[in-house]
Amino acid sequence: MVGTHLGMYFCIQRAKLPVSAQGVSRMTDKHGTHQQRRAALFPKTPATATSLCPFRGPNVAIVPVRYALDRSRYDAAPEQLKPLPKQGKWALMPTLKTRSYTLRQLYDGYVYVFDETAGTLHEYVASANNGHLSRIVWTDAQIGNDQRSGASDGKPFLLYPRRNTLHIAFSPQQWTWRVCEHMRSSAPSRALWMKALDLASYCITMAEPDTLPLNRIAEAVADIDKGYVTDDGRFADSAIPTARPLSEDAETNPLWAPLGADVFWQGSVDDQDSSLLIALDDPLAVFNDLGMQLAADQAAFRDWQARHEHKIQIAQTVSGLCGAESDPQKLPASVRGNTARTHQYLSEVEAYFEQCILEEAQISSSNVPGDFLLLPDMFKSLDMRKSIEARYGSVPTEEAAQAWKDRHKWRREVDLASARQYLQQHLPSGDALLQQVRDTQSDFQLWAETVRNF
Repeated sequence: MVGTHLGMYFCIQRAKLPVSAQGVSRMTDKHGTHQQRRAALFPKTPATATSLCPFRGPNVAIVPVRYALDRSRYDAAPEQLKPLPKQGKWALMPTLKTRSYTLRQLYDGYVYVFDETAGTLHEYVASANNGHLSRIVWTDAQIGNDQRSGASDGKPFLLYPRRNTLHIAFSPQQWTWRVCEHMRSSAPSRALWMKALDLASYCITMAEPDTLPLNRIAEAVADIDKGYVTDDGRFADSAIPTARPLSEDAETNPLWAPLGADVFWQGSVDDQDSSLLIALDDPLAVFNDLGMQLAADQAAFRDWQARHEHKIQIAQTVSGLCGAESDPQKLPASVRGNTARTHQYLSEVEAYFEQCILEEAQISSSNVPGDFLLLPDMFKSLDMRKSIEARYGSVPTEEAAQAWKDRHKWRREVDLASARQYLQQHLPSGDALLQQVRDTQSDFQLWAETVRNF
């Protein structure tokens, strides 16, 4: 039933809207007009001294947004995250290794609202460019058709009676008529695939699941800014970027959702205090974002391989044949599985072995008994041995020292120090890139299972 909820479509970049919606100007007006800015500062409705309830009017304005992934490691500012507000009651989603969750604007698609109180199903076209939700009023000619158009002039919000209970869903593709009929007739399906919103309860608690007061929209939604839009290149690597794709194809109509300012929404509603936002599910967009991140991680690792893998292999061969014993089973437990610490340990052990050989040579070449005691480097190996034991919890064995001596003739033919240095410099970055691929693969597989079971 994943297709039922999401329009039975995977490549959301290729979503198409009705002809009436495609004619919308590509220039966004979500920065807020002067009128909207004034309205955001000064309430349109007069204050009353007779009631403390902010929901004074008969209707409630609802701004739908979507659950999404926050900025990735490839974002222009990956540290500037906007996590889900702690005060909200948010959907339980899988914990990811590489990303966190946030809220983002809807992109071009469709919003469906079933009014449980009135028993009606409404269909809206969502436009990312002007932020409007335009209702498609079903005519007799459209009954039974899978493609329905004729959207009316829209607004940046939904408007429903404050006493009603709703179920709301977003889909990047238009629901077929069969899906519409199924949702209209099946309460269990609505409960499973649509977000419930009890407006009467919200008017009392202002803390229903998946909701926040509209005046907190800039605090919660990652691509909506406070007051004025800051065009900082965020989400450029997302499946739904915030800037128009450079190679836009009119046939495929790639999607994007321009940044907006909170005054656009707050200045459009009649009463900000009687307005809210609701977060809707959009699992395929999350899945696609993880897919794009996985492709970027794999590309970064392949680039590292192209630049370093051949030299790494040569350096590993040199260090394996000529260097200190590197069998993982014979290494201290404190360095196993850690490439950087392993090579640092081996470098210190090799320096220790060389010092031992030097001291042995000085003793054997001494002509005057005891004169070697005056040499500055004498007994330095003792301090090196103590340092190794203190840092790694063990000391090299006599067998390891003898193996080092036996490989002396091979070391004369190679530059072991340079090989070890190259490994220390580049292996950790390669391991880190490979771990990124594995972590993203894990997240991708987790969300694939989530989508399958949705």
